[in-house]
Amino acid sequence: MSLRTGVSAAKNEVEQSPQDLTAQEGEFITINCSYSVGISVLHWLQQYPGGGIVSLFMLSSGKKKHGRLIATINIQEKHSSLHITASHPRDSAIYICAVRHSAPQAPGART
Repeated sequence: MSLRTGVSAAKNEVEQSPQDLTAQEGEFITINCSYSVGISVLHWLQQYPGGGIVSLFMLSSGKKKHGRLIATINIQEKHSSLHITASHPRDSAIYICAVRHSAPQAPGART
């Protein structure tokens, strides 16, 4: 089984690892996403070869679970992880970490 990762953000603002991963059926898999910008929400997305993109999770805090998938986020450390338990060949896909920036702050008044 082969997994690939991708990033959806401006250059150098989001880093995902590992970039490529080969796993055996039944393994526990972790994909990490680190970001350097303030965000309001982080998305974990999945794309099968030749298919559309599917939203797995939308996170702004804590942890979410759906079946064998668990996503966590730590806003203070600017880090998120996607965990796949008991991996299966149908998990072979591209996994994408995408962030939505926090609303920009209004510039301070100058005198």
